[in-house]
Amino acid sequence: MKFKPEKKYIYWGLTAFLVIIACLIVSFIVYNFSSFYKGLSNFASVLTPVINGFLIAYLLSPLMDFFEYTGIPALIRMFRKNCEIKNKKPIRYISVFLSVLVLLLVIYAFFQLLVPQLVTSIKSIVNSFPEYANNVYAFLENLFKDNPDLEQLISSYSGDINKFINENLMPQANKMLSSVSSGIFVGISNGISFLKNLLLGLILSIYILASRDLFLGQFRKILFAVLNKRVAKDIVVEMHFINATFQNYIVSSIVDSTIIGILCFVVCLILGIPFPTLISVIVGVTNIIPFFGPFLGAIPSAILILLAEPIKCIYFLIMILVLQQFDGNFIKPKLFGSSTGLPGFWVLFSIIVGGGLFGIAGMYLGVPVFAVIYIYTKKKIHKELSSKGLPTSTRDYILTGRNDNHLDSL
Repeated sequence: MKFKPEKKYIYWGLTAFLVIIACLIVSFIVYNFSSFYKGLSNFASVLTPVINGFLIAYLLSPLMDFFEYTGIPALIRMFRKNCEIKNKKPIRYISVFLSVLVLLLVIYAFFQLLVPQLVTSIKSIVNSFPEYANNVYAFLENLFKDNPDLEQLISSYSGDINKFINENLMPQANKMLSSVSSGIFVGISNGISFLKNLLLGLILSIYILASRDLFLGQFRKILFAVLNKRVAKDIVVEMHFINATFQNYIVSSIVDSTIIGILCFVVCLILGIPFPTLISVIVGVTNIIPFFGPFLGAIPSAILILLAEPIKCIYFLIMILVLQQFDGNFIKPKLFGSSTGLPGFWVLFSIIVGGGLFGIAGMYLGVPVFAVIYIYTKKKIHKELSSKGLPTSTRDYILTGRNDNHLDSL
């Protein structure tokens, strides 16, 4: 009589075996975490060009879509009306080329136009620091001249302030500049490695963009081969939603920050605020971060202006207040619309948690990540409530009184 083991026992035994293997692997990682982390870091450094390629391709994807589905077809129909485009491969390749060209032009403009002015502004700040300190001192002296007691107090500390600037602050600034100068030579190799990885990533991004549909088709093919058909369809739908949320958020935030930076630069020129380029870059870049971004950009900018021309600092703060009101009430609603769908409390929550865990990147990406989690959880909860014949509106679950028993009617 042949022994025929039941399938469920084979399944249980295989499951137990895999659980034991998984426990051994986790134990090995825990007790050899430093070696594991070092190996993981080395592996990640090897994959850096690939990661850069996917990131560049993802960021250029909306621009390529514009060229491929809107810009180039409209241009073709402008010269050849009622023309039916049959072969779309040339359009794809031209779109990829134009997208990469736009990226290179932006990088060139940044280094050609902005970087020299930023370096000049920073050098001017360091070299003119004693003069700025005297400006602040004179401003405070004029501000409190009607109060003899405060004026005498400020005058009594003027010698100590000058001594601190000349004997402590300036030597430290010169030492810092020397360290930066020597650190430039140390960082040359890192800079070369960064440029190499960036160039390789750019080349890979061209291949990824040109074959994007093929890669996505292969991914979906694997999903349907490995998973249940319904589960695979749900994953594809959710991935489309996640991609749309992230792309809308990233594109909208970049456009919004660019507009704010340009407006800030124009107003700074009109008001005669010092370091307009440096201030506009700081305000524009930090504006990407929701909620806290305006404060992160305004504080260091206000300090720089206060050192150079104290009275202009007041103009700057008023300008930032007006600019942020204009941004929050007009620009952001037009650009973002309902791209996140998060209530105000959860936006603040996601920024705080994301910033605490992953720093500046977490503050920026925390909103779209939590938006996906929030909307997906909301859909699942509504689905479960509907399956139980219960209402999905939150108002039906709010108690309107201390002894309210209306939940019994659900």
